[in-house]
Amino acid sequence: MFLPSLFPRSICRSLTLVWFFLLFLAYLYYFRKPIPAGGNRLQGNVLSPCDSLKGLEDTFVVLRTGATEAPKKLPAHLATTLRCVPDYAIYSDYEEDIEGHHVYNVLDDVNPDIIATHPDFEYYRRLQEGGREAFTAEELAQWANAKNTNGGRDSPGWRLDKWKFLPLAEKALQRRPDAKWYIFIESDTYMLWQTLLEWLSHFDPSKPHYMGMQMQIGDVVFAYGGGGFAVSNPALKKVVAHRRENLKFYDDFTAAHWAGDCVLGKAMADAGVKLLWSFPTIAGDQPGDMDFNSTFGGQTKPWCYYAASYHHIPPAEYSKFYRFEQIWNKENAFRMRHRDVFKSYILPRLSSERADWDNLSDIDESAATSFDDCRKACDSQPDCKQFSFTAQSCKTSTAFKLGHQVPRDSGDQIKSGWMMERVKDYIERMDASCGRKSWILP
Repeated sequence: MFLPSLFPRSICRSLTLVWFFLLFLAYLYYFRKPIPAGGNRLQGNVLSPCDSLKGLEDTFVVLRTGATEAPKKLPAHLATTLRCVPDYAIYSDYEEDIEGHHVYNVLDDVNPDIIATHPDFEYYRRLQEGGREAFTAEELAQWANAKNTNGGRDSPGWRLDKWKFLPLAEKALQRRPDAKWYIFIESDTYMLWQTLLEWLSHFDPSKPHYMGMQMQIGDVVFAYGGGGFAVSNPALKKVVAHRRENLKFYDDFTAAHWAGDCVLGKAMADAGVKLLWSFPTIAGDQPGDMDFNSTFGGQTKPWCYYAASYHHIPPAEYSKFYRFEQIWNKENAFRMRHRDVFKSYILPRLSSERADWDNLSDIDESAATSFDDCRKACDSQPDCKQFSFTAQSCKTSTAFKLGHQVPRDSGDQIKSGWMMERVKDYIERMDASCGRKSWILP
């Protein structure tokens, strides 16, 4: 004998749907909560990326920027590279707050006579008096599109930038005198903190260290500011003390120079602190522009080495690379090398052809008059890896580079292609060259 149902079947189905909906809401609440902006942990016992950054509390991170770029570039940093940093400061040529974070004026202690009279500070004086509204839309557009020259970028904000480096060292030491390491970055520098911290663990922070991608102007070898650079506490104390004792000399040297990172490198050398040539652990390009077989560092080609930084990353790319880095660190017990960035971040975005795209091919092939002819020109050269074609020219390259999108309304339409059938052999040959290469160490 069957007992009669207490509810009609339609009601039972409705109650079942409601039950499953409530279970789904409970799942979302307890297991899919977003990471709080200021928190260090996910819900439960799952660690966030910040928890694995042991040693970051011993560093002070200094981000250098400028008024014309800060509102556009800083939000990407605040959501990614600075998210886990417990102690940092942002310095610019204009004091303000951006998304609740204070931006300090790094030039407020420069000699008032220099500020009042030097041509480099005309832009600064206007900025302090009227803010960004002091500049016309035409001026801002002109400066944004300024070209790079042998003497740096042709814009007043860039010319002012050289004055920031030595005051920045002074302010960093004042702000955090007990830090073991000072990490100096720019508004388009991306730091891979786990890699950087593991690299720094090979060094004694009680000794003077100055480490970054090597560059040279004249007889001064210095750490390139764009790639980021690391300075130990004793090294920073040495250069700050030396500058205080020779303030007029370095003001005059800065006035006559054009690159602030070179000015700092000069002061470091004068203070007895040598630079550790740190490329490719510290790199000066973004992944999409990088030649992973570059000979910039002599025998230290990027492919085999751990990657601690990149440069020139656009704001829109920060979140993409940040997600990629977090997934990588979660799925791998070892640090990321440049070759891992190529295999897992760059390679999936390469294809046999891509319209409205410049892959930065650089060898002119004057005989090719079409995209197909350009491909054939590349195919006929065993070491050619990619090519690009516009109405005016065909170019090939012996490197695999991703490059970047080119808007259709920018003028010349460009189309790029990669020799995908040559990727496997390229990777095998590059991997075979590595041996024990890993870190840049003294």
